[in-house]
Amino acid sequence: MWAGLVLRRQQCLPLARQLCSRAHPQLPSQNRVDEAVLAEALGLLRRAGLEAIAIGDRGLGRKERLVRLAGRRQAFVFRIDAAVSVRHPGTARELGLAALLAAQRPLGAVIWNRGERGAVRCAVRSLRPTFCFSRTGRQADVQTATLSVVALRPLDDAAEPLVLATTLPTRTLAQAKGVAWVDGQRWAVETALETLKAWGLGAFMVRSWQAIDRLLWVVALAYALAVLALRDPRLDRLRDRAVALLRQQATVGRRLTPGKLAEALGLDFVTHQRAWASCWLT
Repeated sequence: MWAGLVLRRQQCLPLARQLCSRAHPQLPSQNRVDEAVLAEALGLLRRAGLEAIAIGDRGLGRKERLVRLAGRRQAFVFRIDAAVSVRHPGTARELGLAALLAAQRPLGAVIWNRGERGAVRCAVRSLRPTFCFSRTGRQADVQTATLSVVALRPLDDAAEPLVLATTLPTRTLAQAKGVAWVDGQRWAVETALETLKAWGLGAFMVRSWQAIDRLLWVVALAYALAVLALRDPRLDRLRDRAVALLRQQATVGRRLTPGKLAEALGLDFVTHQRAWASCWLT
């Protein structure tokens, strides 16, 4: 489980992470790991004086978590399963969220950024139901939170719709577009994970949990340093040299990204002495 801070230009700075496995001696539950990582990341941002909007896929969109975060006044946009039951406004009975959304009049159309699958135009519907959760199942134990829900259904695609639960307002088309845009920022974290994997995130030869944990932190630290190097004006010389080398190797586009910088650093000096020397001395 990873959490990162999305920066401008779709860059991501790793903030927190934890291992999760049924065989792990202390962390066998994914739900416990999710809670720990989310709390650590949000705590770091609060100590830095930053207000965050938590963004997550369906793994984070459990009713219990939605209700608890809403009670703490934590802003979030989480993808959820439309098969859940919610309490319709004005009634005490719980109904299926999918059916309630289908009965709503569309606000208009928005663009859904699906990452590698591309963007698609969708009809957007909005609803403000109440989510109910009880750990024991007893009525006296029920906790509730009234949240906004936005559903984006592709107009010309049979793909599954995107359903988002959020504390942000969604009454107008402009507000719904804003929520869809916030959810699209999650792809910065996904892209960062792909880069970390290319750097050897899963290619470890160690077997102990402690050794694996240390290796993952080393990879995360290296990625964080690369991201900071791209943004720090004091490192312009390093950045310019890396860009020059990448252009020489024909692997750079209009912008230098952490993944492309990784390619540059991966060009071994012994094997590519001429490339490095000509780049650095010109």
